[in-house]
Amino acid sequence: MTVQVLQKTIVQPDVATKQLVETQKLKHIQQYKDWLTKHAKYHRTSDVEQREKQDYQQQSTQVLKVNNREITTFAPFLAELSALQTFTQPQTLTFCLMALTWGISGLIFGLNTVAVTLTMIVILYSVNLALSIIMTLKATQPSAQEQIDDAIVHALKDADWPQYTILCPLYRELAVVPQFVQAIQALDYPTDKLQVLFLTEANDPDTRAAIQALQLPSHFQILTVPDGHPRTKPRACNYGLIHATGNYVVIYDAEDIPDPLQLKKAVLTFANHQTDVACVQAKLNCYNSQQNLLTRWYTADYSMWFDLILPGLQQLGFAVPLGGTSNHFLTSALRILGGWDAYNVTEDCDLGLRLARCHLKTVILNSTTQEEATSLLKNWLRQRSRWIKGYMQTYLVHMRHPLAMLKERRYKDLISLQVVVGNRVGILFLNPLMWAFTLIYILCNSSVVTFYHNVFSTPIFYMSICCLIFGNFFYMYLYLLGCLKKRQYHLMIWTLLIPVHWILSSIAALLACWELLVKPHHWQKTIHGLHLQGTRVIVENPEQVTIRP
Repeated sequence: MTVQVLQKTIVQPDVATKQLVETQKLKHIQQYKDWLTKHAKYHRTSDVEQREKQDYQQQSTQVLKVNNREITTFAPFLAELSALQTFTQPQTLTFCLMALTWGISGLIFGLNTVAVTLTMIVILYSVNLALSIIMTLKATQPSAQEQIDDAIVHALKDADWPQYTILCPLYRELAVVPQFVQAIQALDYPTDKLQVLFLTEANDPDTRAAIQALQLPSHFQILTVPDGHPRTKPRACNYGLIHATGNYVVIYDAEDIPDPLQLKKAVLTFANHQTDVACVQAKLNCYNSQQNLLTRWYTADYSMWFDLILPGLQQLGFAVPLGGTSNHFLTSALRILGGWDAYNVTEDCDLGLRLARCHLKTVILNSTTQEEATSLLKNWLRQRSRWIKGYMQTYLVHMRHPLAMLKERRYKDLISLQVVVGNRVGILFLNPLMWAFTLIYILCNSSVVTFYHNVFSTPIFYMSICCLIFGNFFYMYLYLLGCLKKRQYHLMIWTLLIPVHWILSSIAALLACWELLVKPHHWQKTIHGLHLQGTRVIVENPEQVTIRP
């Protein structure tokens, strides 16, 4: 009798728990069904969106004259938020005054100027390290990312899903077009609610011919972006937004293989939040991580960025710099924002900051899009330098009126700008300087020790030692943790060589700085499809893509 009572005590709570979970699951499914039905009815009966679309098309197709030249960006031109002008006159004057002040101070005060400069640099490193630790702790919380159960998505198979538009900007992508089409056809979404727009450039007939040769269904459409300057991805996306018919829109790059359930998960994520959520950012990772050492570092970097840094930024309430792909938008919100800045070569980061500026939120979705990690060093440098150049453009654009941000009490926007963009770029330029100081101290200790004692006060010296030892260890640990979260155990040993990746990043930063000055709007083309040379990609399960000879 005692044994039977004990068995009931143990078993009954388990049964009750399962029943409660099942009841909650059914409740969620019904709530989602009601929400989808309600929104489908609204979109069918309301003509507000159609009027807004027509107004947006009229504004976006106007030819404007700026600085005595005609421009067509296919979006409302917002001069104050555009990277068309790299440096404003006040910014140029400020930089010149800062450089002049530092030079004169060096002549007058000598080593004291160097000491103050190094103190500010060490404080910057320390603040960056502290924020990284906080972001990592925040990223480990369950609420750091949106989790949609696959079973719930499958249970909503017959629900009334909204219209969805996929934008795919292409430029000379013959190698990966068949792979991309296969991945899009694998998406679990009603084809009668889907619009896939291939955005091709006017001088790229080969890519259009390759798409046409596939004889795709009617929901695949080819758009030719009219020739013009600048020839950039955001300009092409703006042209696609003009023709988008979906209530939601997402960008996928030509080499992407998204999770088949991602579109539905994104819609349900919007359903879980208020109207202040305008963007759902899915995670990115790589399907060719084992191709060579560079792709291993590239994948580890993505794992850290999308599984730790971005969720941490979201939890802290900072602006989230969007990835260049797999960001899902409310189409109406994107049009209100004015689309993308055609002159910014990291339009994704810029748009993330503009969302935060307008008090609109971005949510990180636990759904992964696999893409190609760049496997050639020259290709990697081109891509990375473009990203860094775009971050510098974004920083300069959003720092045009810092005093106004303080006056308007937009403190979080200002802090976000420094944390998300400023620190991330600045560290790349400061690293070589600090590495040089460290090497000189190690190799020439006896002859430079007096100099170091003069320029490093005792507290600053120990802070710098802490950043050197603990900081570098911690950042390497972040790469390990990112790989661990993605169960990429085969990459963990390679993260021990990540300092070489940091050196390459600083080289890319120098190239980016040069380009910012001489050709700020030039889009360094990344060559895709290198993983297909002698290989084939298995895409039946995009969460576990394999590459076979």
